[in-house]
Amino acid sequence: FAKLKGKQMEKVINFLTNRWFKLGVSVLSLGYPVFLGFVAWLMMGYYLEPTHQGALVTTYIFINIIFFGLMLFTRKQIITRIVAMVSPFIAFAILLFGFGNWFAAIPPIVASVLIFFLSGMGETTKIVLGTIYLIMYVVGILVYLTFKMLFGNITLMDVDLSRRSTSYRYSPDKQYRIVLYVDPENDASRSVSFYLEQTDGDISLPFLECRNAMNGLHIITSDYNKPADVTWKDKHTLYVDGRKREFNFDAVTEDTAAEEDY
Repeated sequence: FAKLKGKQMEKVINFLTNRWFKLGVSVLSLGYPVFLGFVAWLMMGYYLEPTHQGALVTTYIFINIIFFGLMLFTRKQIITRIVAMVSPFIAFAILLFGFGNWFAAIPPIVASVLIFFLSGMGETTKIVLGTIYLIMYVVGILVYLTFKMLFGNITLMDVDLSRRSTSYRYSPDKQYRIVLYVDPENDASRSVSFYLEQTDGDISLPFLECRNAMNGLHIITSDYNKPADVTWKDKHTLYVDGRKREFNFDAVTEDTAAEEDY
């Protein structure tokens, strides 16, 4: 019985250490840069609202650990080595777009850096790429902090998300919402800005609601103590201080495309 059990264990070990099995498992590691790219994309263009913070953080850390385990198991495979080379760069994007959101930034950075040094890449490649990534992280963070001190929070959405209010005013048909951005309390000329967003680009994930904040339309900015009267009528007819307000999201998209072409 002991010999039979020993042979079975030997077969299992031989199967797990088979190069073709590891190569097949390494294909799964391609999901890690895809996952990190998705997180960076959410950080770049969405306002993230956790519905259950603890469960979200636990799930996020667990996903990073699972991918790290897969890559560690297949660290000598070519696919895993390629993933190990590109993952620190995508993790850096998460760090910049979600700067200050350490729960989102730290797990992928730790996993990416560890697998980078533990992978089967040559030492010369590790030294060269490691140096490049070190410079990228240090210089990138310093430049980010410098711009932030000079110009305030950096964002690709033309708004400071830290001033966003989650007290939304949805249109009757739920296709649009009015979002308020409020100045800090210690601001002498405190104001409130009203923006209009489309809801069809929102993404709902387990424990997380992602509000599409890209290409929001500025409606009006008014004094905080005397805010404008912005209301909905019918399905999605917008009135500002009693006057009907027309809005066109297609124009924003066309202007953005024109600027990119230029």
